[in-house]
Amino acid sequence: MTAPRLFGTNGIRGVVGENITSTFAYGIGSGVASLFKSKKILVGRDGRTSSQMLAEGAVAGILAQGYDVEDCGVITTPGLQFLAKIGSAPGLVITASHNPPEYNGFKVVDSDGIEIPREKEERIEKLVTRDSWSVGRIPGQRENRVLPLEPYLSSVKGYARNEKLANQLRVAVDTGNGVSSLTTPVLLRRIGCQVVTLNDNIDGRFPGRTSEPRPENLGPLSALVREEKAAFGVAHDGDGDRAVFVDERGVVHSGDKSLTLIEDEILRKNPRAKVVTPVNSSMSVREVARGRKGRVILTEVGSIHVARTMVREKAILGGEENGGIFYAPHQPVRDGTMAMVLILNSIIENRMALSKLMARLPTFFMNKEKHTCPDEKKRDVMKRIRQRLGDRVTSTIDGVRVDIKNRGWFLVRPSGTEPLIRIYVEGRTENDLKQLLDEFKPLFDQTIGS
Repeated sequence: MTAPRLFGTNGIRGVVGENITSTFAYGIGSGVASLFKSKKILVGRDGRTSSQMLAEGAVAGILAQGYDVEDCGVITTPGLQFLAKIGSAPGLVITASHNPPEYNGFKVVDSDGIEIPREKEERIEKLVTRDSWSVGRIPGQRENRVLPLEPYLSSVKGYARNEKLANQLRVAVDTGNGVSSLTTPVLLRRIGCQVVTLNDNIDGRFPGRTSEPRPENLGPLSALVREEKAAFGVAHDGDGDRAVFVDERGVVHSGDKSLTLIEDEILRKNPRAKVVTPVNSSMSVREVARGRKGRVILTEVGSIHVARTMVREKAILGGEENGGIFYAPHQPVRDGTMAMVLILNSIIENRMALSKLMARLPTFFMNKEKHTCPDEKKRDVMKRIRQRLGDRVTSTIDGVRVDIKNRGWFLVRPSGTEPLIRIYVEGRTENDLKQLLDEFKPLFDQTIGS
């Protein structure tokens, strides 16, 4: 019998009280302990209203197997990943990242600080299906970590450039009621910047805005940047591993755009270095790499694929279109606060406004859509789309992608975290984008809708 699939694109997610319960959390904790058999396992959580309950269930499972827990309390995902890396200890983060407040989940971190690879996910999935668990002869011990984010903050601060110029800058920060309120505003103040904040109290109901930092919910941040004459604004998701930026004029820039800017700066100093990004990222990433003699490596969508490929290929940078930035010199994982430091460095080192830095980059035109599709129907829908596109398909790394010479590309793929089919279309010009949408959107709508 095949074990049920629990892990999606980025950990385990679900609705609390339905498929995510304290009993399930106990099984996850027991499974993680049984997988690693590590003397100590780190446990942290985001600020969701259900996270404390789920953490207690997971901790109970670990202790029952006879392994110790270092409880890191409320912490960002990259913060716990850094502690795992420097302590060579595996970890478990209770979080649903950017999902709505009724969701929660789990990210399992290996002892190198990176989320576990697929083969370890499969082993946990098999373990969690047990109806009962044996209990260790001697239960493990629980210890609370004091000031868990200090090692992380110290490391990230070490990458900030020219703090004398930083203290002339004002930065607006929208933490979206998530746990990055413990990192980004704190770090900016330590660097010397003036900081104004929005939604900076941790509240798992996310009353300020939805947990995902999307352009349509960052209007208040844009207004704050303009009112305060800030150098830029930054918005995070619920667990602090993503960042979306607003320039000094209040314009929200896509994750692709900030990735391309950071890539341009890093490859300028490190020509021929490797950059890893998923198949749904903008053409601008490859355009800049060509100009800087860098090499782009494409992966499936999902932070684990980017991170593990970075390690294997010894890449210096990774990035996603959703605002995820992976900077290997610090740690090759998605990190919103580290992304903020890299953007800050770009402004300071170039002595140029963020809008002007963005204007120097190649510009393409992208449209993103999502269609509701039950998980059990995704496979059939994707099969039918591929059949209808036939030999026009250029890549099946993740979903179905078609590249159209000198015009652009589109990608259709099933979401790994929600009951959705996602569609990305990018054109070299606005007219190219319009033509691609006119040509292919009816096919998507008919196939997914049916």
